[in-house]
Amino acid sequence: MLIACLTCGTRVSARWLFLGMPWSTYTCPRCGSVLAGTPLRSVLTSLAVGVVGFVLISVIKGRMSPAALILPVGIALGLFLLRLPGQIKAVE
Repeated sequence: MLIACLTCGTRVSARWLFLGMPWSTYTCPRCGSVLAGTPLRSVLTSLAVGVVGFVLISVIKGRMSPAALILPVGIALGLFLLRLPGQIKAVE
């Protein structure tokens, strides 16, 4: 299941999920709830993007097969888009 508003269940914008800074907030267009990412989300997504970057550089330099990118990219997308415990919180 994709990340959705904790109050009304409307899907959170993919733009905010991918481009929002760790300290930014998201206001649900349907109910007006304000959501924010947690430090856990920041750490997990930073690690995932770092691993993808490392593998990508290795592929570009010819040290790894391009097929090695499939798993890290899939995990990174999952961390960005899937509703995992502790990823977002409601701001009061």
